[in-house]
Amino acid sequence: MQIAAIIPTRGDVDLGPIVNRLRQYPEVREIIIEIGDTVFNRYAAAAKASFQIIYTQDDDCLTDLRPLIEAYHRGMIVNAMTPEHQRNYANAGRLDTLIGFGAIFDRYLVAVLDGWERDELFLRECDRIFTSLIPHHTVYPEIEILNCACNGNRLYRQPEHLQYGDEIRRRIEAFLRNHDA
Repeated sequence: MQIAAIIPTRGDVDLGPIVNRLRQYPEVREIIIEIGDTVFNRYAAAAKASFQIIYTQDDDCLTDLRPLIEAYHRGMIVNAMTPEHQRNYANAGRLDTLIGFGAIFDRYLVAVLDGWERDELFLRECDRIFTSLIPHHTVYPEIEILNCACNGNRLYRQPEHLQYGDEIRRRIEAFLRNHDA
């Protein structure tokens, strides 16, 4: 297995610990640091990857990749989560899942985002679209949440975060209704 690891970042945190962690896994053959201010950067970077299997995580945690690698299954997202965060997803009846703690998937799955309007909401919330439209399996590896996860510029800390989440879920539901008909 050959993996391209993608770390989207604003460029305002030390990525050394994450890069050092990724280098511990012989399957990770490429590390792409994608600097920008939108979530979509993780998917844009996938097009640059040299390998077909993508691993991605946010810049604010250290994740043990081994459980994700072992659970990898073609055509599916395998994502890392803490049990505490899981309660906000499956237990709440949501289709989407969190991939910021780490996720491994096939690069071709990113095509599910083709055709969506690239407006501000999409660029910010495309993780929700991606994980709502692709089957996913959650694993619970060791995850260390770094101090920068509490910085004020994190998406979940912004006052409109819940509002944006609700709006993108309405778009996803409309998309699913239109494509089931």
